[in-house]
Amino acid sequence: MNKLYLHLTCLLTMLTICGLTCQAEQNKPPTGSKTRPNIIFLLADDLRADSLGVNGHPLVKTPNIDKLAKGGVNFSNAFIATPVCAPSRISIFLGLPERVHGVGFSSSYKVTEDQWKKSYPALLKENNYHTGFIGKFGVEYYTLGRIKDKFDYWWGHNGWTRFLPKTTRHPSAKAYWRAKKDIITPIMGEAVEEFLAQTPDNKPFCLSVSFNVPHGSQTTSMHDKPMKKPANENPALKGHPIYGDLYRDKDIKIPDETGTDPYQYIPKNVMKQGSRKGVYPYDYEKDSTIEHHIRYYQQITGLDKVIGEMVTALKKKGIADNTVIIFTSDHGLMMGDYGMGGKGLLYDLCSKIPCFIFDPRLDQSLRGRTIDKLVSSTDLTTTILDYAGVSAPKEMSGKSLRPLLKKENIKWRDELFLESLFTLRDNPFCEGIRTHKWKYIRMYDGVRGFKEKDVDFSGRTPLFEQLFDLENDPEEKVNLIDKYADTELLKELRQKCQSDSNALNQDRESYLKTTKCELRR
Repeated sequence: MNKLYLHLTCLLTMLTICGLTCQAEQNKPPTGSKTRPNIIFLLADDLRADSLGVNGHPLVKTPNIDKLAKGGVNFSNAFIATPVCAPSRISIFLGLPERVHGVGFSSSYKVTEDQWKKSYPALLKENNYHTGFIGKFGVEYYTLGRIKDKFDYWWGHNGWTRFLPKTTRHPSAKAYWRAKKDIITPIMGEAVEEFLAQTPDNKPFCLSVSFNVPHGSQTTSMHDKPMKKPANENPALKGHPIYGDLYRDKDIKIPDETGTDPYQYIPKNVMKQGSRKGVYPYDYEKDSTIEHHIRYYQQITGLDKVIGEMVTALKKKGIADNTVIIFTSDHGLMMGDYGMGGKGLLYDLCSKIPCFIFDPRLDQSLRGRTIDKLVSSTDLTTTILDYAGVSAPKEMSGKSLRPLLKKENIKWRDELFLESLFTLRDNPFCEGIRTHKWKYIRMYDGVRGFKEKDVDFSGRTPLFEQLFDLENDPEEKVNLIDKYADTELLKELRQKCQSDSNALNQDRESYLKTTKCELRR
């Protein structure tokens, strides 16, 4: 009898424990819950803010992107922290301007382990998010050792690929690009679907997808003789529904100043065009510029198709309702504009970026809006952490965009400091202030391998200044700097620019006291 009593007691105890455990499991927030949603961060490469259908482009077909943007919240005044590839990307990872984190093509510093620990992928991974990276890392990851080990899922590469990567001589091409398709964008789409198929059920995920398109390395490699002949003369593309004839029957409008004198906008003593023209020769002649536009538009539509397939995969897995999608670009691009090509300057065409957030959990009444607040790419980093319920490191300068999405009554910035410290291709140092109505820019001699003292412009006379009235001159063609020379407006903008510039230099000093930074060897 005593033995039976003991057995019954043990059985009841086990049932009670099991019941409590099951109840506890039920009380756990499900993967991608309202408090900790899944997050997908989509980053295009060289995509101008005005090159999407939802943003008013008359030709480009982007139905899937448009649907997400219209079903979410679109930001019409978003700007990249620094308008060139590598520094813009690490600025997004770290949520800091280039002058503070110190990493760029022309700086003296490399990314360190100490810095990466405060990146949004590292912070989310530390807080039980399943993390993945797909595509172009583009931040010289060899300085971080085995970067792929810093993500739960890695399907990336550094630098650039060709549009048809199996034809490249990249030594690791076979390892990176084993897939059913030969074109880079759908190959990346396959990797996205593979990641989604493998995500665990017991934790939310954050997937960062860094597309290669529509970067110049992609548009030029669609054909062996870049931009001199139609890309659909390449047998691999002939008859393709997107990369074949699409947009070739359209009246492609290229900038009126294509092939004209670029020095009418920025003097030769400030920025020579030799190196820039050597990298972007196709944007300095009208015929090749037209071909560039066609290929550029095709690649955007190809990108749109892959994003549509991603959304379908989310729905198929049953997680679309708990997955936040954030979309932007690493910077814009000049394509014959101002008589030149490329990026690295503070014109809106270079520094303004497409940006929207699709949050399926947002009340329907709050969706479909366009917000014109001044937004920085560093805000996206803080926003990602906010969605994940992770506190942003105190040195991060961005603001979470979630209060704007929820229409909360919060104070927001009235102006945005912009900078470009990219000094290759004879670029000058550039910094400026952007308001809704005005943009002030000043330029200084660039220094390759710059250090902190080189970007302290206190007491220095600019080489060149620009002032644009954005309401009356949204294309930024008429420099009003002489007309407003003695005005309080210009004085105020100069002072504000200097104040913000000094503040960043001070932030760099504080950053160095708490974060290990290393010079390149």
